[in-house]
Order: sequence, then structure tokens, then C-alpha cells
Amino acid sequence: MSICLIVSDEVSDDSWKTSIPKYNGLGTEGIGSVYQYQLLLAFYADFIGVDYTFSGTTNLSHHAYTEYSAEGFCQSLDNFFNFSNLKKEWDEVHMFAQLESTSDPRGVDIFNGELLSFRDDNKDKDILVNLHWCHVHLAQFCAQHVAEIFTKERIDRIRSRLVFEGEKYFEDGLNISWHIRSANPSDIPVEIVSPLRELYVPDRDFVRYRNLINFLKSSTEGRKTTLHLHSQGFVTKFEEFLDLKENDFNVRIHLDDPPVSDIYHMANADLLVMSNSSFSWVPSLLNSNQKIVRDNFTNGPFVHNHIKANYDFTKFA
Repeated sequence: MSICLIVSDEVSDDSWKTSIPKYNGLGTEGIGSVYQYQLLLAFYADFIGVDYTFSGTTNLSHHAYTEYSAEGFCQSLDNFFNFSNLKKEWDEVHMFAQLESTSDPRGVDIFNGELLSFRDDNKDKDILVNLHWCHVHLAQFCAQHVAEIFTKERIDRIRSRLVFEGEKYFEDGLNISWHIRSANPSDIPVEIVSPLRELYVPDRDFVRYRNLINFLKSSTEGRKTTLHLHSQGFVTKFEEFLDLKENDFNVRIHLDDPPVSDIYHMANADLLVMSNSSFSWVPSLLNSNQKIVRDNFTNGPFVHNHIKANYDFTKFA
């Protein structure tokens, strides 16, 4: 038996037995916005013992800030996450839940039992199950069952599916990845971006970020450690961080790397420092080690295995 789950903004019909549309980002949705829910669905499918597939993406934003064409950008991400295992034909294509919106109250029961009953009643069929507008309810379910779903074994197993063919630059010793959210020309205009995103401004933020680095140094004292900063922009914006190298504590800056490279290394880091961004939350789902997250983090309903930091990075809990 194989039941596959697809989150889509399209409506299923009989033609889907041979043609499954890609997820359309409409030119506004970015990597974190789309792939966070695909990852949650992959974890949920593994949790209940069914297969999961994804038809791929089209029209994602942010490609203009990379070396890729719009189509090549989406393909690079689909290849990296390695979700797709679509068959050419299914015994049945089932629209399990055709909700009208993400606030539709009918979505609450889908993950609390209805899908399990459907799975048990169709053990002898190879069915493609489409979930329509269920991603918010999926996130709520996962947030309520973090300990059961996000075990180290399951996280490591799903992370092992990633296909990364670029340079793997982690060094011997501890490797800490820190995603610093910076202004992106193809992102939301800076003048209207939410203050909660806390985009990095050196004159305002370096002092408090230095507090975090001092905390990291004291926590790793006596161990060879490399801090990897992942961001965008000119190196002059981040060169003050290089002055904080000392003894066994090294700092490396990675600017405008391919997104799959940043995600891969953040997902495999010994410690992940997250920004207030769904681009940080995606690799956090794939990393079974500890995370540091701001206490006002709102870009995901939960973060597993984490400690929270205040605005100035002087208190950790």
C-alpha cells in the first residue's frame, strides 16, 4: 500500500492520475514559505507510516538574487530536497479535504484521526491523497506532537534524503551556523518589512550580536570551533565579525551562496543560530542538534531542541 500526500493550491480531478501540477509560488512565495509545509508533511507521513511525494515548484521568488533562471532556481531546490517520487498513474486520486481556506474548522480533525482511518480502510490500494488548504492545520498538529514526530532518528533519516552536490566546507571540531537575515532586493521592501524580522543593521545590531558571540565562545571554550555566518550583501557589512576570531574560535562569512548550500550546512551544524525567518526554520526542522532562537520568533509554530535568547543576547533560557 502507498498513500502519498500532497499539499497543493489546485483542485484534484481525474486528470491528476497522469498529470500532477507543480506548486505555484505566484512569484511572491519564497523558499521558507513553500518548503516548510512540505517538510512538515514529509515528517507527518513518516510518522503515520505512509509515503510522501511532492510535485515540485514553479514561480518562486528570490531567484533574481541567484545565478539561476526562474525555472532553474525551482529545479535546483526540488533536486536538493529530493521529495518527488511521483508515479505515472495511481489506482485512485482522492481529494481528501477540499477546504475553503486555512481557517476552515474542518481541517482540525484531518490529522487527528481521519487520515489514519482512511489509511487503514485502503490498505490494498495505491492512492494519491491530495490535501487542499490544510497546511495551517498540519503545522498545528505537528506543534502539538513535537516530541513524538520530531525524534532524532526521524530527523536524521529525513535529512539524509537531501541531495547536495556543492562544496561541503565544515571543518574539524564544532561547526556553528548562524543565519543573519539581511535586506534582499527581491524581498519585501525594507520600508514596509515587519520589525519582527530584525534585518541586520551593523550600527544598530553589531553590539548585541557580539554579546551572542561572547556567549558562544564561553560555551565552546577549549574546543576548536568555527562560526559560519550565512547572509547576503557586501562583506564590508560583516567585516567586524572577523575581528572576533581568537585562538580556537574561527569566523567564516558566507554571502550570497546558493540557498541549497546555506540550508545544507545549517541543517548539519552542531549548533544552529536562527534568525526570525522561515528560511531559518526550514533547516531547523532538519537539524536534530540544539538551536538558539530569539524569544519573539514567529516564523514557525515551534522549534524543537532550542534555547531562547532575548533581544540583546544577554539572557538565554
